[in-house]
This record gives sequence, structure tokens and C-alpha cells, in this order.
Amino acid sequence: MNESIKRARTNELAGKEVFEIQPIILGGHPTDPSNKTVLTRQEHIQAVTYWNRELRRLKGRETQGTLE
Repeated sequence: MNESIKRARTNELAGKEVFEIQPIILGGHPTDPSNKTVLTRQEHIQAVTYWNRELRRLKGRETQGTLE
């Protein structure tokens, strides 16, 4: 889906990334346009860093038996 969005909006998206607002692994819809946003490369790096941290935190809670 991300690649099809990029192909359709090539000029507008040059140098940018299509990103899932809510990660698919956390229930985000993989093809719903409302779960997509366009980020600069730097914003994408920040968003990925944030979600990777959150996923590690949630995985730690899961292994401890506390999912809050």
C-alpha cells in the first residue's frame, strides 16, 4: 500500500516516507488511508525510534505479566 501511495503522488512525496500512524502490530490497519501519514526522513526516524521504544516497553510488560 505504501508503495502504491508513493507511485500515485510521486512529486509530492519526493524525499518523504509514508508511515502507519498506529503500527500494524498494535492493531493499526495496513491499508486504510486514515492510518497513513507522510513524514520527512527526519520525522520518520523519530517516529520509528518512538514506536520501537514503545514496543520494547510493552514487550517487557508482557513478559512480566502486566499489560497496562
